[in-house]
Amino acid sequence: MYLNLRQIEAFRAVMETGSMTEAGQVLGVSQPAVSRLIRDFEDQSGINLFMRHAGRIEPTKDAVALHREVARCMGELEQMAKFASDLGEFRRHRLRVAATVGHSYFMLPKVIAEFHKQFPEVTISLRSGLSAEVVDLIDRGQSDIGFALLSLDVQGVRIEQLPETELVCVLPRQHPLVEKDRIDVQDLAAEPLLLISENSLMRKRLLQAFESANITPNVIVDSTYTGPICSLVAGGMGISILDKLTAQAYANHNIAIRPFAPSVPCELKLVLPARQALSKPAQAFVDISKSVMQHQPDFDPSGQTSSEVSEVL
Repeated sequence: MYLNLRQIEAFRAVMETGSMTEAGQVLGVSQPAVSRLIRDFEDQSGINLFMRHAGRIEPTKDAVALHREVARCMGELEQMAKFASDLGEFRRHRLRVAATVGHSYFMLPKVIAEFHKQFPEVTISLRSGLSAEVVDLIDRGQSDIGFALLSLDVQGVRIEQLPETELVCVLPRQHPLVEKDRIDVQDLAAEPLLLISENSLMRKRLLQAFESANITPNVIVDSTYTGPICSLVAGGMGISILDKLTAQAYANHNIAIRPFAPSVPCELKLVLPARQALSKPAQAFVDISKSVMQHQPDFDPSGQTSSEVSEVL
């Protein structure tokens, strides 16, 4: 049996007004249209809903029982409609972003500042963590956009490429290797190294580069997050190989930045819900992020970022 919503609305209106004519006024239709909807309802349900007496109607016991159920269901439907409206309002006015700690510090502030200029009414919630935690937040619907160091074969979420960047070598400014325009993996054979923790994709890519050169890296410190590594390098403790964004954020400290060979990509990926379209603010945030990454500042031999390019950001 198929009952359309208009028939149910007509039945509810007649029950609550006690009149076909008044029900029509509530629904914005004629009295004959209401009568036709009620007849169709009765025919399709097999229930006699109203007794008709000289122009008056009286609900049957079945109609009274049915009205209680209709009132309950319509109440739930109205709650669902309100929930959908509130959800849409929430998505329009709040954007939940998750990112690795390093990129939360060294990339997203530029993105957030530009986004706020375009969408000043949208509140941003930023959560930072490991790449696996970022994926989990997106998968469970607790964040709208994620940034993580990942391969493309992650399940449960949608992964998109971001403009690619490469890892660079970060050295104390007084280190002899600063005289070189490029640091080769062979240059680091005997050097104390400070690297990102072993379970990261970045670390795995680095170890492959050392293994291909038949070099066992002399790792004296590893860290879950990249930020502390640059401070230790600036203090002269050793050398590191990091993503370009993190290195550039520390360019004003006592460090020098050099290209690293062989080329090792920093596989920062955009992590999105697998089955949910992006809201307009979320799509704008993604577009701004890509633009910021495409216009990364260059670094000169002194390790300082190019002010001309920095102004673009």
